[in-house]
Amino acid sequence: MRDLSVSVTGLARYTSRSGDLAGSGYNNVSGIEGTKLHKKIFSDLRHEYGDDIDTEYTVENDFVDSDITLHVHGRMDCLYTPSNDIPHIIEIKSFNNTKDRYEQLEQSWHVTQLKLYGAMYMFSNPDVFDVKLTLRYVSITTLQPYEKTFGMSYEEATVFFDQICLKYAGFARQLADYSDLLFSSASGFKFPYPEMRKGQALFMKSVLMSLSCKEALFVEAPTGTGKTISTLYPAVKGLLKHKYYKIFYLTAKTATREVAHKALNDMRDSGLKIRSCLLEPKESLCPLMMTCDKKFCPLCKDYYTKLNDALSELLMIDDITSKEVREIADRYAICPHELMLEAMNYCTVVIGDYNHAFSPLVTLIDEDNCDTSVVLADEAHNLNDRAREMYSATLHENTVDDMLRQFSGKNQHIEANLAKIKDYFRIIGQCMASQQSAFKILEGADENKVLRTTDWEGMRQVPRQLYPILWYTLSKLQPELDNLPQGDLRDTAMTFFFDTRFFVTCLEQYYDDSYITCTGRDDEGIFIKLNCLDASSKLNKIIRDHLGVVFFSATLSPYEYYRNILVGADADYTRSLALPSPFPPENLDIMIDSSISTAYKNRRLTAPDLVARISEELTDRTGNYMVFFPSFEYMNMILPLLEEEFKKYTSHDGITRKIICQTPQMTVQEKEAYLGAFDSVSSGLQVGFAVLGGHFGEGVDLVGDRLSGIICVGVGIPKLTPEREILSSYYGEQFGDGYAFAYRFPGWEKVLQAVGRVIRTEEDTGFALLIDERLSKPEYTMLFPEHWNI
Repeated sequence: MRDLSVSVTGLARYTSRSGDLAGSGYNNVSGIEGTKLHKKIFSDLRHEYGDDIDTEYTVENDFVDSDITLHVHGRMDCLYTPSNDIPHIIEIKSFNNTKDRYEQLEQSWHVTQLKLYGAMYMFSNPDVFDVKLTLRYVSITTLQPYEKTFGMSYEEATVFFDQICLKYAGFARQLADYSDLLFSSASGFKFPYPEMRKGQALFMKSVLMSLSCKEALFVEAPTGTGKTISTLYPAVKGLLKHKYYKIFYLTAKTATREVAHKALNDMRDSGLKIRSCLLEPKESLCPLMMTCDKKFCPLCKDYYTKLNDALSELLMIDDITSKEVREIADRYAICPHELMLEAMNYCTVVIGDYNHAFSPLVTLIDEDNCDTSVVLADEAHNLNDRAREMYSATLHENTVDDMLRQFSGKNQHIEANLAKIKDYFRIIGQCMASQQSAFKILEGADENKVLRTTDWEGMRQVPRQLYPILWYTLSKLQPELDNLPQGDLRDTAMTFFFDTRFFVTCLEQYYDDSYITCTGRDDEGIFIKLNCLDASSKLNKIIRDHLGVVFFSATLSPYEYYRNILVGADADYTRSLALPSPFPPENLDIMIDSSISTAYKNRRLTAPDLVARISEELTDRTGNYMVFFPSFEYMNMILPLLEEEFKKYTSHDGITRKIICQTPQMTVQEKEAYLGAFDSVSSGLQVGFAVLGGHFGEGVDLVGDRLSGIICVGVGIPKLTPEREILSSYYGEQFGDGYAFAYRFPGWEKVLQAVGRVIRTEEDTGFALLIDERLSKPEYTMLFPEHWNI
């Protein structure tokens, strides 16, 4: 007899979905948005029914069919148990479309889900023979409910439960066959490489312990430690403990996802039978990005009717990538992006982007896998900025202008509301021109609490006057979306709708003391932004409630800094591990020159000294080197001076000395050409100029003679901006040293990443010269890694 667990939601979705992909309705309500709305509805229900109502009530029941036992489990939304009536179960579904009647909203799998809850409740309560069931749909925009109530007897429940489970049994056997292969191969599976590197055994032991205990482990593992396999291997072995069943391996960059993909394939080559999927961005798979509707995309038609057959075929493959997904989706004429997301639910390892776990708009961790999943977050030094951006929302004036042009004369209600938003932007523009406070005029803000520069203004309060204008505009626009024809009008409306709805969602659900409201001007014109200064409380909730997580990177110190900005200073479930470099320390020669100031105000004054120092270090060398600067402006100041210096030496000895430069907004081809210049080593000198924290400052492998050394100019201090100053003030309030959190630590991270370009293998040797007078001060010397050979 084999056991298999399935949630009520998963069972209902598989057995009872049919027809087309939805339009701009259910698919546009994220899991986090739905959860927030449910909490509001639960609060209303408590007022309606009193203390006799329970929320998220757990039910479970087993179904036995010959060789398989199906363990069905779930949490019903609401259970009302009055003393004078039969139990009443209420299932809530949020939606975001234009329907205004229950019949237009009902989906068959929602009904199945509710009936399964009713049946399982009666099975676990022998004295209950009838239940009342209500399926309630609630608009995420208006909170208007639409519902239907019906009854169910014990006899009906028994027949229904058996029918649904029998319908699932064939697919359950396919899943059980895979599970048997996975666990039998994992139990005897050995480390896939001939030997472990220095520090790997401790790394893997710590990962396994933290994931089993649902801790957050922070690991600083220098280049060469083997970070990818050191997290994946113990995570896979941890599956045997049956405390989690899914592993999300998340990164900031596509190249790193490919490394994880290769590591998994190496594990398969060593005998592991494991199913994984390599997620692609939606734009690379979805034919029509914002038009998930059969009226515009034929791949939506009968999607759910054809899905189960396509899914069963796809799940015969262990290594699921976009190639396999496209081939099968083409055969069944269904959406490849949606098929990939369906397949993900049945994969043990999911390789993707940070968004897939942490974004409020994209997250794939839902009620079916939230408390049975772990996360491995590679390149975790990038997560803070990414998370802050995930929870920030921006509106641009030019988007409103596009809407006004497209809707001119078409809908007076929408046009009137758009005009009010345009007036808001117009006043901002006028205030910028006259150097007045727009937020004082528009929002009644205390001018003493508004930070303002020429083209930027910020306040730490909700834009209460703007909010209702946006809300009413959405309420008028939403009913029109499904009826708009394909073309510019629909594209403009959908872009505005999604941007504005997330802006409103941030105001309603996320805005707290960690936000500022700001307005300014960028390449797209005037904007209004809800800027999240600190996303740690959001990440903390996701991790604390559901997951074990490993944050790891070659640069993840000081530990307290990363803990505070990623999960918060009060998080009591974290541990840290700092590993030594596996390479001999003498392979990397670290030199510190603190005689030259690179501070912004001194750069022109010290430019000759800097050029002389760079020239002194490089002129007599041959091979490939890189010089990192804190900005393009600084780099372009030094470039002609150093070129002139090199010419003098070349005129004497005839040795070629060449400088290649990173430029802003380089294309993929230009980046490849830049790195390609390091593929050959000539008898002369080649120096690559690049910017700290840019494309070439991290994640670049220039092994052996491709790179023999780097010079780092400055300590990477971020540019002084009003936003950065507010961030410094915020961190000062939270942690005491705002400057360190907003400037010093983020800058130092860039320096460490640049130094990490030099030694990539055990055979590599080279040097790193760091130039800045601040490097002699204790606040920096305390940040020097222990493995630096100084």
